[in-house]
Amino acid sequence: MKTTRVEMHDECVELVSGQFRIAVTTQVGPRVIGGYIGDSGNIFRVLPIEPLPDKEDYGFRLYGGHRLWQSPEVFPRTYGPDNAKVIVTETETGVEFLSQPEEYAGIEKCVVIEPLGGETFRLTHTITNRTAWAIELAPWALSVMAPGGVAVIPQHRSEEACPYTPHRSLVYWAYSDPNDPRLVYGKDYLLLKQDSSAAEPCKVGFNAARGWIAYVNQGVALVKSCEYDPEAEYPDNGCNVESYTCADFLEIETLAPLHILEPGETAEHVEIWTGLAGLPEIGSEADLDDRFRVFDQAD
Repeated sequence: MKTTRVEMHDECVELVSGQFRIAVTTQVGPRVIGGYIGDSGNIFRVLPIEPLPDKEDYGFRLYGGHRLWQSPEVFPRTYGPDNAKVIVTETETGVEFLSQPEEYAGIEKCVVIEPLGGETFRLTHTITNRTAWAIELAPWALSVMAPGGVAVIPQHRSEEACPYTPHRSLVYWAYSDPNDPRLVYGKDYLLLKQDSSAAEPCKVGFNAARGWIAYVNQGVALVKSCEYDPEAEYPDNGCNVESYTCADFLEIETLAPLHILEPGETAEHVEIWTGLAGLPEIGSEADLDDRFRVFDQAD
């Protein structure tokens, strides 16, 4: 395995698929801490290694990059720190990154990353319950992106849907303002812009039946695709994609359905990552259709 350094993180494992290169931490995490599409800079935001002010006793640190989390947020279980070394194992098709069960949370996390060629990776996230009791949770794949870009969330509007029943839902977090200028409401897409001058955060969630979310920044994009099950129960009032932004970064997130995990049971969540390069500036929803409609999973 080839190793590399990303800012303060040494001994990161590097994986390559076409012109898309990623780097994964091994001393903490795991975190996909580096992402490079063509000759781009790092598409992820690397954060200072500092504990959150209200989580100091638990040692939780954000680090940045892409991480496996669990939804809904339940303190302290969700905030188990990923500060220990990762067990790294080569497989026939990729690399497995396994964290040990967290001391007080009892959750074992694992991410298997497989290059698929053509600027595409498969990330298989698993959470295993190592406690002695059942836990309800959803695997949550959360990517902290570099500032300056825009999240693209597809809406699905079926022409065959009953006009008298609800069809889709948009969820706001308590601190979010529906009139926030970073939010752009389109007919077929919802955009959330990252603005480093913004004073307040903003977060929204959506039941994206089209099965993907993307982040576009400086001519490149990361598209994260995942399966959507219309019959399943998703967390956060039915969200399978979410996006959060503040002055420092923007997150694009996908979630699996809720699972009740008995002791020893595992929940899985798979994302397909596609890196796009050479993108012109987005000027209309037609531009989004031209570049992203190919990722749709719904008619």
